[in-house]
Amino acid sequence: MTVLRNLPAPEICPGPPARVLDAFAGPGGWDVGAAIIGMDPASILGVEIDHLAAGAATAAGHRRHIADITSLDPADFPDVTGFICSSPCPTFSAGGLRSGIHDMQIILDVITHAGSQDCTCSWETIAEELGAAADPRTALAAQTIRFGLGLPNLEWLAFEQVPAAEYMFEDIAAELLAQGWEGVDVFTLDAANLGLPVRRNRVFLVANRLRPVCGADHNPSLVRWPQRSIAGVLGWPAGEHVRTRGNRRATGGNMFSADKTGWCLTEKARSWVRESNGERFEAADAGLLQGFPRDYPWQGTRTRQFHQLADVVAPPAAAAVLAAATGARWSAATREYLDALYRTPAPRQAMVS
Repeated sequence: MTVLRNLPAPEICPGPPARVLDAFAGPGGWDVGAAIIGMDPASILGVEIDHLAAGAATAAGHRRHIADITSLDPADFPDVTGFICSSPCPTFSAGGLRSGIHDMQIILDVITHAGSQDCTCSWETIAEELGAAADPRTALAAQTIRFGLGLPNLEWLAFEQVPAAEYMFEDIAAELLAQGWEGVDVFTLDAANLGLPVRRNRVFLVANRLRPVCGADHNPSLVRWPQRSIAGVLGWPAGEHVRTRGNRRATGGNMFSADKTGWCLTEKARSWVRESNGERFEAADAGLLQGFPRDYPWQGTRTRQFHQLADVVAPPAAAAVLAAATGARWSAATREYLDALYRTPAPRQAMVS
């Protein structure tokens, strides 16, 4: 994700006052998840700097404001009671260079500084500490705490990152608890355990100022629904394989069976092909594996579409996590959504709601 500097303060896009602010909103994974559990799409305003990702979201019926999140002031959102944030993960991800791991202590220090009750300095002063970060994308992770503490009437929040960033979420959780939030929890969730045919393991932070979160009936990390296979979802016969490097016959580690849950889908999935006939995966196929309808309007070139797909929160996971943060019921609606999406109900077992 490109980071722009020195942008003018933007005007907020027209529409009803947002009740939920979604930072780094992307093409709509959180939005689709919110719709699954009955949240009003018009109440969610997503902030996104990538015009193609924002275009995909708006084409799907979601609200987007194209802006650099660092140019916005939390005080300008007095109507917002919910905050969602999925800050860029490439610098933390095992699929990248992991430069953010070396900068983690900087982020942790900023979180502690911003959360200190004795701190009377401005965010701009605190943010100077972020200048030591080797990668500006890592510094964007601090927007979680800036808005989490700065939104004047915030009642709940939901954050997502790759598992390597769990320490950051634990620090944020500690600051929220110290400031009197009633419910705070950090947990890891693999979307495959919610019925997706591919793995997507992410760490989440949920918090509610007024009520406990993630009790035994609402913690999605405790769910183990029967997993689907890529072949079953795409309608392939048994015995098919997916080759991850196109037609190249590189040795080892570049092919897996489609008869079981597949590998985590990244932007490199643009090179995945069906081994039996050489057909490559299209964005519609990859989106379906991630929990989106086949006709979801991904935007731009093939490369840009797969980049959008790789960045999203899988909608079933988003539904479960948002429910954990807000206390909504989610299990039955999420299973109904997936059964309709894949047209093949997964085997039934005890449901959590």
